[in-house]
Amino acid sequence: MTNLNHDKEVTASVHSSKVKATSTEQSLETRIPRIAIVGAGFVGSTTAFALMMSGLAAEIVLVGRNVRRAEGHVNDLRDAEVFSHATRVFVGDFSDCCSADVTIITAGVSQSGQKSRTEGLRETGAIVHGLVNDVCLQNPRGILLIASNPVDVLTYAAWKWSGLPVHRVIGSGTSLDTSRFRRRLAEHYGVASANVHAYVIGEHGDSQIPVLSSARVAGFPLDGFSNELGMSHSESSLARIADQTRTAGVEIIDAKGATYYGIAAALVRIVRAILRDEHTILTVSSRVPESMHLGDVSLSLPSIIDRHGVARVLPVALNNSERVALESSAKAVQTSIGALSEMIPI
Repeated sequence: MTNLNHDKEVTASVHSSKVKATSTEQSLETRIPRIAIVGAGFVGSTTAFALMMSGLAAEIVLVGRNVRRAEGHVNDLRDAEVFSHATRVFVGDFSDCCSADVTIITAGVSQSGQKSRTEGLRETGAIVHGLVNDVCLQNPRGILLIASNPVDVLTYAAWKWSGLPVHRVIGSGTSLDTSRFRRRLAEHYGVASANVHAYVIGEHGDSQIPVLSSARVAGFPLDGFSNELGMSHSESSLARIADQTRTAGVEIIDAKGATYYGIAAALVRIVRAILRDEHTILTVSSRVPESMHLGDVSLSLPSIIDRHGVARVLPVALNNSERVALESSAKAVQTSIGALSEMIPI
């Protein structure tokens, strides 16, 4: 009787081990990092390249209306595999988004020529609306990352159209603008960008706010760091840096027709924070919490990013003029959301 019980226990233990092993194998299979990129233009293809070189994703799916062009990008990317990382890159369709950890939407109208971000709102809004519907019909389990412009307006609309929880719909926002701002401040003070802590908040556009009042270099306020270096604290120089940050994208578009290297790098940085559960603070766009009293709108604010998306939106220390500017930025985005809503119900 004792031996029989022992045999049963061994059998049960073996069975349990097999179940656990199978469960673990299935878990590992489902956790292979897959990134889907919807849009095979400059931004989409450059993001795919940057992702491949980063080694973050095991699979990169490129989804584009022009399948031949997407296939060309994929074959070009595969030629780089020997020199980068063993990443499976392939042309897919919207069904491939259901198992993606992050689906990046980059499609939209060109910003070159006379069109501003808001002037292209109708056309890009219609494109993104269709794409979000197609993606969400597949019941995605991952995060929706919007890069199409005007990104704050379309992030808000995508959240509404998708029906996904608010923390799982993120816009690239002012992450690129913040990078531009930190670089220019670093050049001004002659230090590395990593030692500059400063944010651009609000709209990714004309009403953005480069926050100078709370900017820090090596822990010093800007005036204090100027004193440490023995250089004069020039408000006009800082205002010029803020203006250069605001117009940087337009200048690049005027020079070469589009921006894609910087935004691709910003998107990869956001993806890294998600896949690695970093709890990193980035200036991404998401719906602003009601407690901030900025209205029902998506804007860029410093946000903690983890495996589930936006874990928390953080307030920023602002002076009076910056607070007024942020409120004006929120109203500008709300106006554009209202304009889009008249064309495509949100």
